Amino acid sequence: MFILSICSAVAIAFIYIKLATPIYEASTSILIDSSGRNRVLGDSKYVEGGVSLIEMEKNLYNEIGIIKSFSIVRQTVEELGFDVSYYAGNWLKKREHYGYFPFEVTLTKTEPQLYGIPFEVSILSQDKYKLTVEGDKFSVANPATGTTREVNKDFSFSKEYNFGEQVSNDHFTFILKRPAYNISVQDFEGDKLSFYINSLDAIANNYLNKLEVNNIDLQASIFKIVSSGPVVEKEIDFLQKLTENYVQNELASRSKIASTKESFIQNQLRIASDSLTKFELKLETFKKDKSAINLGATATNAMSQTSNLLSEKSKIELDINYYNSLIKEIQANRNSEDFVMATAVGIEDPLINENILELKRLYTERSRKKFFVTSSNQEMSILNKQINESTELLLNNLRNAIKSSEYALQRANSRLSNFSGVMSSLPTRENQLLNIQRQSTLYENMFNYLSQELAKAGIARSESTSDTRVLDEARMMGKEPIAPQKMLLIALAMTFGILVPLAWIVVFSPKDTIENVEQIIQHTEIPVIASIVRYDTQKRAHSDVALWTFKESFRDLITNLKLINSVGKGVIGITSITPGEGKSYTTINLGITLAESGKRTLIIDVDLRKPSLVKDFRKVEGKGLSNYLRGDINSSKDIIYPHEKLANLSFIPTSVMQGNVHESLSGPKLKLLIEELKDNYDYIILDTPAAGLVSDFLLLGDFIDINLFVIRRKIAKIRFLDDIEKLIPQRKHKKNFIVFNDALKKNHKYGYEQKYGHNRDSQLVNKSLSV
Repeated sequence: MFILSICSAVAIAFIYIKLATPIYEASTSILIDSSGRNRVLGDSKYVEGGVSLIEMEKNLYNEIGIIKSFSIVRQTVEELGFDVSYYAGNWLKKREHYGYFPFEVTLTKTEPQLYGIPFEVSILSQDKYKLTVEGDKFSVANPATGTTREVNKDFSFSKEYNFGEQVSNDHFTFILKRPAYNISVQDFEGDKLSFYINSLDAIANNYLNKLEVNNIDLQASIFKIVSSGPVVEKEIDFLQKLTENYVQNELASRSKIASTKESFIQNQLRIASDSLTKFELKLETFKKDKSAINLGATATNAMSQTSNLLSEKSKIELDINYYNSLIKEIQANRNSEDFVMATAVGIEDPLINENILELKRLYTERSRKKFFVTSSNQEMSILNKQINESTELLLNNLRNAIKSSEYALQRANSRLSNFSGVMSSLPTRENQLLNIQRQSTLYENMFNYLSQELAKAGIARSESTSDTRVLDEARMMGKEPIAPQKMLLIALAMTFGILVPLAWIVVFSPKDTIENVEQIIQHTEIPVIASIVRYDTQKRAHSDVALWTFKESFRDLITNLKLINSVGKGVIGITSITPGEGKSYTTINLGITLAESGKRTLIIDVDLRKPSLVKDFRKVEGKGLSNYLRGDINSSKDIIYPHEKLANLSFIPTSVMQGNVHESLSGPKLKLLIEELKDNYDYIILDTPAAGLVSDFLLLGDFIDINLFVIRRKIAKIRFLDDIEKLIPQRKHKKNFIVFNDALKKNHKYGYEQKYGHNRDSQLVNKSLSV
């Protein structure tokens, strides 16, 4: 059985390995300059005093998100033409091809296309082919509306075309042509050729699910990018194009920022240049016409102070506008998970700079922790709280900075008013000349400043290079496919081949389940006092013989009890290891048999957790054992009930007891009750809880003269016998025996098909006592 199972499993594994599509893994690695020196536009190592347009430092975890973003992956698969995939093979095995195929498909992007079913191509000649499309469930995408609809109906299409001819249908439009390179016909001989049109969104999602981007170490900025698929060349091309797009997108973003800055500066230069030319011409004309060559010292000083104050005022207003823009940006994005703190360049307040740096550090820490802990994690909650507190502190500092700047602006305006008063007191000609010179100087300074900034931006653009460098070009990892893993599959097949028959032995083998009395005798020294024959109350055929055989086995039990207990009276405890072995059933029928033999018999249900002596205790008028033990009833007579048909048989029922069962069973009240009842009855039979579930049975050991352990065929396990031996009290006067329940007639001495004699047995066999 083991050999057959192992051989079958290994054979299946070999067939799977032969037919399964191999999966290859390709990888590339890139180095990211986390300091971001090359990302700074306007801050040149050759020109001092530039202003950064974007953040200096890269967040490496954000870069992982950029590389794995849907937009860049979709851009990559679209540029590589992955929306069409080619296959060759037969019904048993079909393999995808890439870069080398007998034909190429060019889709018409503006027309609807059909997804989900193959387009089968049969090449008829060098110039002609036959196209066949059949299916009953597919999707049709309409680029005009940007929607995709599902179609569930039979579709069949077959037609011959020339290579290069446009194929048009309501569901698809494309051109199928011969490739520009040479194809060997023998490479595809005997294969069915087909192609699929794929949704670019679906292809991009597929790559997102299998794309892995990880830094090789927490302290390193080197990332390994891994992708896997059935065609390794396709995965290599994808990784190469992905890294290329990542680098180009970064450079394009910087170039756009630089272009925007240069356009703004050039526009401002034109305005400043025109204004400067205008006022220089005006100044020259005024000096000629008015003969105003020299100004007095007072006018010269007033003009100089006014120019300085105007420059100071412009800077203060710029600071106020920048602080306000920062406040608006922070308030609008502070709850965003991906919000990145704005740059601190240009802010001279050291307190605000410190706040911004701390907030950047907290945002970076949160981005890092998102890869390791959930949003509800305690560490993440503490970090979010720190971010909120730092944000509020920064906002307060920015508001205070605005107030300080507004006070400084008021002082500058006040001083400008004073100098305006001084200049208004000058002679009219000198005042006019002073105003013209002031405007000319202002535009001259602005022109010089903008010219410097334009030069800085140009130098920074020429210096701008990518922060990312490809360390390892995309290539196949290893020499073999990563799936299917042959050795692993064979090992798993052999393990499975061993486990299947082993599980069958464990589940279905009869050796662990007791089937006959001989197994009991072989595995324990506890004697078997009797075997109770199986009796089916639902079976009507030969019911009188079956009943007689059943009752005869109980008579055999009480006969053996007399042999081991010559006194003819005592307390009998009946239990089992697990429920369902017939403990209560044996108790009731043993009591009936003893009562029929003339013995005054009392059955007590001491299972205070799950009573089963009386099927429905509510029908019994009065109380039971649990009430007596709680002290609700003082007289034992109030809890004893006579049997309806047997005068010698009585019973004490119980109900589920609330509270400490151990304390009630081990207390003196139960012991005194049994001692009192011994005077009135020959046999007291205790129906106890299953000994394998609770320890209540052990508390009754002092009351019991004979222990009967019920073992039921096909229910009890051989290991139960060891459990019984561990439960047996060690005292010498205790007697312990096994009752084998549900025994087959063919293995029993009462196995003949008719009664011995003509006596009749009344049917008093019950699963619960009559109430």
